Amino acid sequence: MLFNSLSFLLSFFVFYLFYYYSSFRIRKLLLLFFGIYFYSRWGIGATFLLFGSIIFNYTIAIWMDKCSFGKRKQIFVLGIITNVLYLGVFKYFLFLWGMFSDVSVELGGQPFTWKLNLLLPIGISFYTFHNISYLIEVYDEKINVCKNFFTFTLYDLFFPLLLLGPIERPGNLIPQFESNRTITKEQIWNGFFLFCFGVFIKSSIADPLSRYVEMNVNSFQTIEPGILWIIAPTIAFQVYADFFGYSLCAMGLAESMGFELMNNFKRPFFSSNPSEFWSKWHISLSTWLRDYVYIKLGGNRHGFIRENINLMLVWFLTGIWHGVGYGFIIWGVYLGICLVGYRFLKYVGFTKFQHLIFSSLGIFFTFITFSLGLLLFRITSPTDVYLIVENLMSFPKFEQIPYGLLLIIAPLLIFDLWQEWKDTNRPSFFHNQNPLQVTFIFVLGFIWFSLVSPFAKEDFFYFQF
Repeated sequence: MLFNSLSFLLSFFVFYLFYYYSSFRIRKLLLLFFGIYFYSRWGIGATFLLFGSIIFNYTIAIWMDKCSFGKRKQIFVLGIITNVLYLGVFKYFLFLWGMFSDVSVELGGQPFTWKLNLLLPIGISFYTFHNISYLIEVYDEKINVCKNFFTFTLYDLFFPLLLLGPIERPGNLIPQFESNRTITKEQIWNGFFLFCFGVFIKSSIADPLSRYVEMNVNSFQTIEPGILWIIAPTIAFQVYADFFGYSLCAMGLAESMGFELMNNFKRPFFSSNPSEFWSKWHISLSTWLRDYVYIKLGGNRHGFIRENINLMLVWFLTGIWHGVGYGFIIWGVYLGICLVGYRFLKYVGFTKFQHLIFSSLGIFFTFITFSLGLLLFRITSPTDVYLIVENLMSFPKFEQIPYGLLLIIAPLLIFDLWQEWKDTNRPSFFHNQNPLQVTFIFVLGFIWFSLVSPFAKEDFFYFQF
């Protein structure tokens, strides 16, 4: 059930009527039941697995809270290992099995014919990271253990962020479930417009760009020379519009119900270096990896070489978190090399020059390196890497450039330019605007949506992760 589907809109409308006029206790029950209903639409088996994860992590945290330090650490390690294994079995087992089969063939053996039919629960990476961060925060005594099972269940079953995040911190989200929050008219309207704009850029920008990419890149062997210089930036805007659109929808839905989620994007394509880019793209994941992996490994406290080894390990993990396949591993290593390369330039003083020209060149090269990296997601064999490099050795012909794509991405660019000019920390294009301006923007967006967006619905790009 997609956010931009009629079934969700009708279901949420009915749910919200009851939610808005209910008491605090009834609202929590409604949120719980609607979360179960929303997630169950993707498969009842996945729902049982999610509840198994919820019960396990709730029990581990309670158990850990009652024990002495030595025992507490053992329980904590058990909880973390179990969560990692849970994610590993359902997400990576089949890939590892296939990899061992490939190795067997290379060594002269037979391919493995037996395969385990495993369910891959949607959103498993997000809610598993949710639970790991909860256990870490409880163990480090940064938050108190949540003893109310229904509140903790909501932490994992809060439907706006259940499928694709953001990966909210327990210290931010759980207290919001425990407090009786008044919903203001400002929250309703701002949430409504954030949701509408999220659906707009998903359906009118991300989906058309996705169809263009799929029409032109069936195989790296058959594409025209140089076309990847067009395809790569198109994929970048497609992924951005898709995931940013989902994040806006999640923020809007949550705000209309009186909750505040963290901002997951902050105009990343205006970043002048890779380090700045990853502080503005998928912020919840970047900060999660920084706080729970990079810093735990020692961060930058043990010298320049150790710092960059830690970075490479973090980005290797980032690659395999995003998906199973050789392309994701190569993508993670590639981005790690980009970051380490930038830090080396910074270390030797090359980045100390502050000038508009250097900043503009930095924005251009940061965008291009990120865009080219997204091509690695589509790798199915080592040969594809060679074909990508070979294609990039040429440049597209003038008539191959689809100028219509600029028209499609124009609303997103205008929105980000507006936000950059206002230097906002959260998307607030419709916040505190004149009612006439809001009406004009909404009508204009509806007309654009009607002209550009077909009725066909595409899954959100990050569903595969």
